[in-house]
Amino acid sequence: MIIYNTSYLFEPELEVTFINWMKSKFIPLLEETGTFSNHYFCKVMVAQEDGGQTYSLQLLFKTQEQLEKYRSSFEPRTKAVFNARFQNQVVSFSSVLKEI
Repeated sequence: MIIYNTSYLFEPELEVTFINWMKSKFIPLLEETGTFSNHYFCKVMVAQEDGGQTYSLQLLFKTQEQLEKYRSSFEPRTKAVFNARFQNQVVSFSSVLKEI
């Protein structure tokens, strides 16, 4: 199992808007790609020194090939949609994990 984790950091006042948009718009958009088998959308429970909020979206892929298909064929568009909505409000970074 390959896990594509993206962490999102933002100011607390954006939290409700961010959660609602992720659940109602962004995650359904990602699901339309048909490339991953499951996902987890989580709040990171470690407090940030600056009071900011951190959330994690984990997409679970059965194979490396499915992840590469997502990254090459769909991610540029989904990132553009995300950036259009939260430009300069959310900092994000992604990492690839492999289940042991």
